Amino acid sequence: MTKKLYITEKPSVADSFASVLGLEILKSDRGRGYAENDRAIISWCYGHLVTMAYPEVYDPAFKSWRVEHLPIIPQEYKYKIIDNAGTKKQFEVINKLMHCDDVAMIYSCTDSGREGEYIFRLVYQLSETNKPAKRVWISSQTEEAVRRGIDEAKDISEYDSLSQAAYCRAKEDWLFGMNFSRIYTCQYGNDLSARLKEDKRSVIAIGRVMTCVLGLVVNRELEIRNFIPQVHYGIIASFISQESSIAYKGKWQPKKKRGPESADELEGEEKYLSQEDALEIIDKLKGHEAVVKKVEIKVKKEQAPLLFNLAELQSEANKKYKLPVDKTLEIAQSLYEKKLISYPRTDSRVLSTDIIKEIPKVLNGLYKNMAFKDSVIRIKDFGKLSIDKSTKRFVDDSKVTDHYAIIPTYVTTDLSRLDAASRNVYSIIVKRFLAIFYPAAEYNTVKIETEIKGEIFVTNSKTLKESGWKEVYEVTPAKNEEEISTSPIHQLIKKEKCDTTSLDLEQKETKPPSRFSDASLVLTMEKAGKYIENEELREQIKTCGIGTSATRSGIIKKLKDIGYIKINPKTQIVSPEPKGEAIVELVRLSAKELLNPILTASWEKGLFMIQNNEITEEFFEAKLNSYITRTIEKVKKNRGAAISVQ
Repeated sequence: MTKKLYITEKPSVADSFASVLGLEILKSDRGRGYAENDRAIISWCYGHLVTMAYPEVYDPAFKSWRVEHLPIIPQEYKYKIIDNAGTKKQFEVINKLMHCDDVAMIYSCTDSGREGEYIFRLVYQLSETNKPAKRVWISSQTEEAVRRGIDEAKDISEYDSLSQAAYCRAKEDWLFGMNFSRIYTCQYGNDLSARLKEDKRSVIAIGRVMTCVLGLVVNRELEIRNFIPQVHYGIIASFISQESSIAYKGKWQPKKKRGPESADELEGEEKYLSQEDALEIIDKLKGHEAVVKKVEIKVKKEQAPLLFNLAELQSEANKKYKLPVDKTLEIAQSLYEKKLISYPRTDSRVLSTDIIKEIPKVLNGLYKNMAFKDSVIRIKDFGKLSIDKSTKRFVDDSKVTDHYAIIPTYVTTDLSRLDAASRNVYSIIVKRFLAIFYPAAEYNTVKIETEIKGEIFVTNSKTLKESGWKEVYEVTPAKNEEEISTSPIHQLIKKEKCDTTSLDLEQKETKPPSRFSDASLVLTMEKAGKYIENEELREQIKTCGIGTSATRSGIIKKLKDIGYIKINPKTQIVSPEPKGEAIVELVRLSAKELLNPILTASWEKGLFMIQNNEITEEFFEAKLNSYITRTIEKVKKNRGAAISVQ
């Protein structure tokens, strides 16, 4: 009787598949690296089992780092099993299983994304098996999702373009790392060591994404360091209405410019002026009567926020709980493997239409959790679910990449069973999900314009009227949110005259930009397109950032581990180390495009184009090889200029 072989990415994930396949993985099975019954065999990787070979495998001479060897661009790339006893043993287990006579079909059950595809393909490639394979693609680890994923598994060839993108990403990182790390170390390692007073030549690690991110951190630090505060002035007027005796204050507003662009310009305009001009205006207005020129009362609605992708989840967990981004990813991965949430390594913030039919089941699952039961009851009280396939704000297939946004599954748990950090992350995911089924929050807003001799003073008030989705977060209607006015200014009447009781000078100083936290750095990496002024180019790479959701936190951690940046353990604020600053300075003087977020994002765009069959891997590799060759030659030529400024 033939069997099917299932390969998961990690041992912990194998349990989800085993229960569906009617298998129980015993302790003895863990020891031998697989479990089986009369129909199925399940085994697992430990993440990556195979990696790309170092340059010396291609030529022993490359063991010595020399400028004349560069660039090193293999005609055909070589791969090797990672040099670790446990890894080698597990590879041999899988290799042997793939060649078993009774195995008729192999199922790839690694994580459903580019990196998971790469992990399986490397093992499959090095095993040299000729057995057919299918791909299981799932977005959660629930029994129902796993069973459906197995039933609907497609031939592995359906994912060839994803595989090609994964291989190209690895080749790209190898070429950048091996070539640029070597040339910078050879040309500048000794000089850098002398500058930093280190005992031996510095190894200068350069990476396609890593160096660009380091550049963002260093550039922000230089902005802060070189920032010169500017003092601005404004005017605060105090009024009391003559008919209703309402006392209130208003802020001076510059006169509107004429022309179609005036509204936009005024919106972002700094409403401060020089001290001399401010005092002149005050002097002009003293003793003059004011009049209410405009009373604008509106009810404004605020929709629930979009669902979490990984970057937004990391940002929120950092703001609320000061969790480092790599810790949040670790927790999210653990919650995924516990079947509590959907796949976390996603860039999408909306749902796909095919998951909508699962929503009632998810809500029914959360109803059983005492922490969320009341919110689910409220949703049921609203009647028909407000989210369906036509709800474009939250459901949009065109905005879903490999996976939809992070949401809870129908499997839940008593929060007391989770550690504090996991409980916090799980709770914010659930609440963000529940909020989308609530009505919009409503605010009463009042805007008053008061005029004195042609000068306008503005007063705003904003009060929460209906909690709507904010009820999930236990936010209830309260006092004014905008403290410019706590008076009942909505009772003022247009053309009502007011006494001006005081005109006070307001002094403010411009602030430098804030340092990145590790979470805001992840968001900046995700939104690399904001650096692009050209609208057409920005549109082209809007779905691509610096790195991917799966790699960004790891890149930040690596920069910290190799001593290029430091991260405050309490605040998670990121700042550069002297070595990181020195390396960015060298790169800026010799190959500044390595620091360019636009270039880094455009390489990522190329990988997506391979994945979407828009370009071939051959075309991509030709452009990549040309870039590496051209830039290495430029770094060689620029050595003198970089050394002269140190």
